[in-house]
Amino acid sequence: MDGDPATGRSNAFHKPATALLPAFDGARKADWVSLAWSGRRRLRRVEVSFTVDATHTLPASIEVSAWNGHAYVPVRGASVEWATASGTPTVITFDPVRTSRLRLDLTSGHPGAADGAQHIVAFEAR
Repeated sequence: MDGDPATGRSNAFHKPATALLPAFDGARKADWVSLAWSGRRRLRRVEVSFTVDATHTLPASIEVSAWNGHAYVPVRGASVEWATASGTPTVITFDPVRTSRLRLDLTSGHPGAADGAQHIVAFEAR
């Protein structure tokens, strides 16, 4: 994810009606995204930029977890500084961790609604 909205990743979708099921275009309650590296890195900050438009919003909450070799474990001391405009970074700082994988769990602010999905255009961990 390089900051270009055209190459971003979104969890928005539209499913047309079928003979048995109605149409659906609402956001899921929660979703996740992750980064992985070939070796462990010392990390203490994540910057993630979201598009905010007619079908995408900032998540209601974000939880950061680090891979401990067996499972994802929530980081300690997490603090979120929310973006104030579309495409600008939401910054999450936390106590330093050494890990080869990082995961963000995103909770929709509008689950089931057409405007509750997230669209990530940039995701960087340091």
